[in-house]
Amino acid sequence: MFDTVNPYHAGYGTTEGLASAPFAGRKAPFARLYARMFDPVNTGAILFMGRKHSGKSALLLNTDAVFKETAVGIYVPMRELLLENEVQWLTGLADAITTSLVDAGFTLSRLSQLDPLGDKPRDWLEINFLPQIFGALKRKLLLLIDDADWLLAAVKTGRLPADSFSYLLSLTKKYEDLHVALALDSDYEDDLPAFAPLVAPNDVLRLTNLAADESQWLLQAPVHGLYTVPDEVATSIHRVVGGAPGLVQHFGYELFRRWETYPELNVFTLEDVKALSPSIYLYNEPDYRALWERLTVNERLVLTAISDIVYNDPLGQITPARIQSWLVDTDFPLDVTAINATLRSLEYREIVLPTTEGISLRASLMQSWLLENARLGRRTAATPAAASAAPVERPPGLAGLATPRVLRTLAVILAVMIIINVIAYAWVNGGTPTTPTALEPTVTLVNPP
Repeated sequence: MFDTVNPYHAGYGTTEGLASAPFAGRKAPFARLYARMFDPVNTGAILFMGRKHSGKSALLLNTDAVFKETAVGIYVPMRELLLENEVQWLTGLADAITTSLVDAGFTLSRLSQLDPLGDKPRDWLEINFLPQIFGALKRKLLLLIDDADWLLAAVKTGRLPADSFSYLLSLTKKYEDLHVALALDSDYEDDLPAFAPLVAPNDVLRLTNLAADESQWLLQAPVHGLYTVPDEVATSIHRVVGGAPGLVQHFGYELFRRWETYPELNVFTLEDVKALSPSIYLYNEPDYRALWERLTVNERLVLTAISDIVYNDPLGQITPARIQSWLVDTDFPLDVTAINATLRSLEYREIVLPTTEGISLRASLMQSWLLENARLGRRTAATPAAASAAPVERPPGLAGLATPRVLRTLAVILAVMIIINVIAYAWVNGGTPTTPTALEPTVTLVNPP
């Protein structure tokens, strides 16, 4: 058994150990945050927005290490705070600041002499608490508010004052060394205006997937000297997961575990990537399903078309015209204009990638999920398009019956079989055209001799 601890983050369920896990990329967000801390005019917050598991928490948790010479980062996980009223909110904020500074080695002996918080938490924070903090700190203080949607929900439901975001902005204006950064899931993108005036539209930074070289570093550098992940293997992993930060991290975690089990495995190969991909797929399957449920009808239609085209012609070029042609043979045709608009939306979501060779899915794991789950329902006169485009559960053995074109063909065949059975039944009964009470078409599979 090795004494070396797996450096990668184990899973999605917790932020425990995330601060010490290897971290790649994000130079632009850090640069933007650094510039804001030294901006003498603009004191508003920077908001990092991204999909689930896009590395928002990891970014906040690594901010302290990046700015350790100029600022102290205070990580504030909103999910873990009580937010029933403002006293709880500001008390939780003060506790997070105090705990972080004590862990960083700062002496805060004067805090024990502070008056009780009382029924005026804002006065206590501004008059008693923050002056003592900045007196001991002598550097910038950066509040890193994670899961900002929880804070927003408390404001919207009236548990916190309606001016809570304005109040945070006033604190950054009153204390020039106080700065705020927030992280928000992209599911709440439509709620961004509610963060005003603390966050201006131009101060929202969207976190994208890792570039190929960033994925490569994340898979290679932390394990240098233990085992080797060749460039082609790192590139393959990047393509399998599309550069999704959480999945690259988890692939690294699984590679390390595989090396612990087989220590003679000093160099990983493409076969190892193939062997580990199913476990990565199962790990992320709930996220793919949640993503699918948030897609629009047109996005589902286009992805279903792309998935089927790739499956039947892996080397063929996918274009809007080809997608249109595929959809013409279904009950859900779209014109090229609508398809192009949908592709732009899917590109923004980092699901598809336009290239000089045509349109492709960013992650091959997403292709696997679509093949198993993306099905077009049948549209009827009473069924709206939004409902009929929902995925239809199908037995695993019927994967080839994915399109309505095939279903219509089967319906014709079954209808013909019913007519033949009726005629045969009438002939057997002396030509009496009576209908059997339980006539059901059957399909018999016959093995060739």
